[in-house]
Amino acid sequence: MKKSKIISNLEQTEVRDFDLASPEHRIGALQAIIDNVCKQFERSARQSFHHLLRHPVEFSFDQQDTLKLQDYLQQLKKPCLYREFTVSPHDLHGTVSIDGELLFFMVDLFFGGNGNNIRRNNDMSDTELRLVERFFNLALEQFAHGWHSITSWHNHLTEKNTLRLGNPMQNNQLYQVCRFTIDVCGHKGWFEIALPFAGLDFLRDQQCKTADIETDPELQAKIQTKICQTPMRLTTTLCERNLALGKVMDLKTGDIIPVELPNEVTVRAGKTSLFTARIAEHNASLVLQIQSIIKQ
Repeated sequence: MKKSKIISNLEQTEVRDFDLASPEHRIGALQAIIDNVCKQFERSARQSFHHLLRHPVEFSFDQQDTLKLQDYLQQLKKPCLYREFTVSPHDLHGTVSIDGELLFFMVDLFFGGNGNNIRRNNDMSDTELRLVERFFNLALEQFAHGWHSITSWHNHLTEKNTLRLGNPMQNNQLYQVCRFTIDVCGHKGWFEIALPFAGLDFLRDQQCKTADIETDPELQAKIQTKICQTPMRLTTTLCERNLALGKVMDLKTGDIIPVELPNEVTVRAGKTSLFTARIAEHNASLVLQIQSIIKQ
């Protein structure tokens, strides 16, 4: 009998199933469209708030995040003001929120102050609260302009907030959170618009109409990055041995079938041959060293 060294397979702790129905991959496909909307909002909101406040205002789009509603509501920094809105004709119930200190600064600035007055939300007069609602409506109006090239989009602030922590049906819903930084006369604060992911299904129908991959290098790069993250299963045949049927039927537990490893093997993805490789050993594990790339 010939002694052979048995080498265990490499640990594959980082390998996971690729679920095409997973929200993670569906979200990635929509982010490019939402990015473009946010960048248009960034430009138009800057001008609108400049005219309203009569002071320089800078809007900067920072990033998108995907969060469960419960996590989003819990991470809102205090003080802040938070309102909900609906979008027609789509079945959307979104949220808009703003840094409380920045908002109080803007209100004071609008009424002729220097913005240094320390305020609290419950200290605001009815007139000031109406101005706050005007801020929200102006922001949502400019946000809607970013959508008009894609779809019909009309925002409406709700009379009261209905999203609550503690509701399991709501808390597990995913929201796309668009985060911005506002700079008013050197006073910076945050501003966020959150959209329910379930309500953005209509965007998948718009992708073919609005996204031209060949003429949009940014979108092309994002799709390329997403594709490159897709796990692939590589296979190769290390050895083959012909045995007579009678010998196969006589094999028992503990018997050893002598084999010889070839000098080179072919590495495949499915039925497509990708590389030729040499069998080697590294850190007591069997490895494949790429020798050449097979042209398709």
